[in-house]
Amino acid sequence: METSANNIMLLKVAQKDTTSCGVSMDGIWQKRGYSSLNGCVSCISVDNGKVLDIEVMSNFFRMCYNMPNSKYRSKHACQNHKGSSSSMEKVGAYRIFEHSEMTRNLQYTQYYDDGDSKAYDAVKVIYGENTVTKLECMDHVQKRVRSGLRKLKKSRKGLGRKG
Repeated sequence: METSANNIMLLKVAQKDTTSCGVSMDGIWQKRGYSSLNGCVSCISVDNGKVLDIEVMSNFFRMCYNMPNSKYRSKHACQNHKGSSSSMEKVGAYRIFEHSEMTRNLQYTQYYDDGDSKAYDAVKVIYGENTVTKLECMDHVQKRVRSGLRKLKKSRKGLGRKG
């Protein structure tokens, strides 16, 4: 991931300590729905297509609960997310953006997402006012428009029938 970040700085011919770049963020969960205990948020460069950072999120870690009450249990912290699994993507994206300058010397100023998360709201002012711009993938926009039109078509068919 450090090599990917260095490649971006070379690609953009960085003139200063921190380089601006665009990233695509997305989250994935262990299981579908809002009941997953584990997830992962990835940050991929749109400039070179390589992973820049990941944040593994966990609400629960079985080993901690299986350990007897001992001196090790109090020192061991596996759970790194408290909250709903639907908020994992937002929290993970914030953590990635938060340490991007320190760990990668990058500012993620263009945020590409799939339109199904609230992560942008968490990071839009992280570097200052109006520093992160949200851009959406056209394929995802088209997919949402098509599914919206299908739902509208089904609801209109249902109005004409007597049940």
